[in-house]
Amino acid sequence: MWMELLQIFRKGEPMAKLAKDFQEMVSITQEMGELVKPHIFSMDLPLESSKKVYDLDVKVNKLERKIRKRVVAHVSLGRRNIPYCLLLMTLVKDVERVGDYLKNISEINRLGGGQIPAGGLREELEDLVGMAMLILQETPTILKAQDRERAIDLIQEGRSAGKRCDKLLVKLAESDFNAAQTTSLVLLTRFIKRIGGHLVNVLSSVVMPLHKVDFFDETLLKETAQDDKSDTDEPLAE
Repeated sequence: MWMELLQIFRKGEPMAKLAKDFQEMVSITQEMGELVKPHIFSMDLPLESSKKVYDLDVKVNKLERKIRKRVVAHVSLGRRNIPYCLLLMTLVKDVERVGDYLKNISEINRLGGGQIPAGGLREELEDLVGMAMLILQETPTILKAQDRERAIDLIQEGRSAGKRCDKLLVKLAESDFNAAQTTSLVLLTRFIKRIGGHLVNVLSSVVMPLHKVDFFDETLLKETAQDDKSDTDEPLAE
């Protein structure tokens, strides 16, 4: 579905002006991730950087509202490109939520969190953080290149990471960390899971038709690959 939307962006149609704003949203969340990542486990994000994260999150929110307003205006003028308008509304919400969760991570120390001690649970969480940040870093390139193969790889990795987050929470419930450490570990695990989940939703637009974006499994991925080789299906939009 993303490939069709990208073609509309490139054709100079009324929706084309939304492409720059959407790409800027994704780039801003990348910048937020770069600011937050080095301080996730030490909980020592400088005040200046924390303020910048907040300011960037405000920019993401404003861009989301701007895009949604333009989409509504576009639809009100006619029924053309409605499937792609729906897709864009979905994507901007996912990217906006990524920004929110990155901001939330920067707030963990103010929510009662403490430094996370070394050990097996921290190592597992570090790996999960690394995976989420990798997906965040690669998403713009995958969208631009329409890279189905890499999108599927990261979708599978992201879904696996989400299940690992759930298992980690069970282990944390059985641990003997103090209150501040447990707060950090639980919140960070939840926030990282949601970041990964929203990014996987965005990547699903590369490999899924509109009605299957945000909802898929291995069977649907195979089904979509077969659909690409068939000319029998009717297009979603003319």
